Formats: sequence, structure tokens, C-alpha cells
Amino acid sequence: MCLTLLLSRNLRFETRPVWIKGKVLKAFVADTPRKMMVGLMFRKSIAPNECMLFVFPDYATHPIWMRNMRFSLDILWLDDKRKVVELAESAKPTSGLDFSSYRPGKPSRYVLELNAGFVRKNKIKRNDVAKFGV
Repeated sequence: MCLTLLLSRNLRFETRPVWIKGKVLKAFVADTPRKMMVGLMFRKSIAPNECMLFVFPDYATHPIWMRNMRFSLDILWLDDKRKVVELAESAKPTSGLDFSSYRPGKPSRYVLELNAGFVRKNKIKRNDVAKFGV
């Protein structure tokens, strides 16, 4: 945990708008290995209109871990066309030596992490499309 906490110091995330199902969100962009490793760790929360956007350099089955998170998340895996190919609702935080992760069944290029309940509230489903520039 100490190394991750140290890596998170002075880390600045660029923000970009993301649109999905008529909602506009402020996305913190994780587009470097360091930003991807830290993600939303150690934050107490994010606002209802915020999310994290992971931009991966490759098209693969990207697992997402919840280690050192303080709140649950909904996770959306998106393909090259930003279409939802997989989702996980209310992913629970883990700590200590629990390095378990949420693994999609299909490859993706992008991942959106949202407050738990966003998927249900906004009726997000597979094949829905998000819009954003990267």
C-alpha cells in the first residue's frame, strides 16, 4: 500500500466529458501505466457526475482491481467504437492482500468506472454507446 500511496502523490488527471444515455460526465483520464495503477484508489468518493476513463493502448480483456478503494463502483468495458461489451455492477472494494479483480468476458479498449448504482439508475446495458474524445 505504501508504494501505491507514494505513486499517487502529485498525480494529476486530465478531465474530459463523456456522454452516455443522455448524461454528461466529467471523466478523469487514466492513460499512463501510473495513472492506471492508481485510478480512484484512496479517494473517499467521486461526485455523481464524475467517473474514471481508462484508455488502454491495446485491445484486450483488461481486469480491474478494487484494492484500496473506499467505495463501490459500476464498471463498463467498451470496445474501439465505445460500445459497452461487458459490465459489472456494484464492484466492492478490497484491501490488504486481496488482489482479486473483475475480469470481462470480452476484450475492450476503454473502461469507465462510475459510482455504484449508475448502471441501474440509467438503464445502461450491453451495446449502449458512450461518446468521448481521446
